[in-house]
Amino acid sequence: MVADVSRSASTSEGVTPSPEAVLVNLPDHPHATLGMMAGWGAGLLVLAGLVTFILHFGDFETFLTTLRRADPLWLAAAALCQLATYGCAAGVWWCVLRRTGAARPLTSLLSLALVELFANQALPSGGVSGSIMVIRGLVRRGVGSPAAITALLVAGLSYYTAYLLAGLSAFVLLWHFGDLSGAWLSLSIAFVAVVVLLAGAVLAVTRSRGRFIPHAVLRWQPAIRFSALLRQVRLDTIRDGRVVFEAVVFQCAVFLLDAATLWCAGHAVGLALSPASAFMSFVLASVVATLSPIPLGLGTFEGTCVGMLHLLGGGLETSLAATLILRGFTLWLPMLPGLWLIRREMKAMPTGATSPQGTAQA
Repeated sequence: MVADVSRSASTSEGVTPSPEAVLVNLPDHPHATLGMMAGWGAGLLVLAGLVTFILHFGDFETFLTTLRRADPLWLAAAALCQLATYGCAAGVWWCVLRRTGAARPLTSLLSLALVELFANQALPSGGVSGSIMVIRGLVRRGVGSPAAITALLVAGLSYYTAYLLAGLSAFVLLWHFGDLSGAWLSLSIAFVAVVVLLAGAVLAVTRSRGRFIPHAVLRWQPAIRFSALLRQVRLDTIRDGRVVFEAVVFQCAVFLLDAATLWCAGHAVGLALSPASAFMSFVLASVVATLSPIPLGLGTFEGTCVGMLHLLGGGLETSLAATLILRGFTLWLPMLPGLWLIRREMKAMPTGATSPQGTAQA
């Protein structure tokens, strides 16, 4: 039995909050920050131990020399690749909002793209954390709740689709190189199962507009509010193959640009790395990090990436240097602006604020 969402979402005074207010003020878990910091601490310890372990078998002086002699032109190319990922992430939201009639300039969505990409790495939630923060930002930018929640769901579906395509392509490349061992095969099965399960859940909830959410789940107040929002989904946009295709293309471009960043970082430190090898190393490291509970994938991503690069013929020192340069561009450099933008986007909409109303269509 499914609870009466509209009745349950009402306030104690009998007044039902606007969808925009509900969306912006979705509550955060009171211990989320503490848990995230604890996870970061554990991840940093794992990363420090990993670097120490790798350099135990390599040469520390060679590693430092490799970093100092990194080619600035290749580093600049890596930086440009990372900047392009934010444009592609913003493009996902832009193409959906354009279809719903709530288009916003691409430049205004770039800061939200940084928030999304950083939060998705910082918080192990399968991409949900960044999407929730971005959708709050969309509402505060005057996007109606039907368009905002539709953009959230299309972004989620396109992300999982692109991730599945990238992951399967990486495992096919691993098989082609003759290195698909039993452990990697088991990991590929786990990865496909997790991604398909998440994508299937998003699709089912989207198409049913929350009608299939169990009654027990709807006893939780955030679930009640989210279910109320799902009733406003623009199904005409969800069913628009062109919009979904464009969103998947943008999401795939993010994976390709991240892999290109690793390729540039490898060449910067003198690592002869093919585009296919860079793509495979990056995606497989991302898969391992995704299946790990450690925020940011600290240690798990680096260990897998270094291992793959070394397996493909790179030295330990150059493989570690290329991986740390990649993580510097994708994680550490965006951290301060990412944290600042997340803090800004987390500010609640002022009481009584309104935003344009969209219309949900069947």
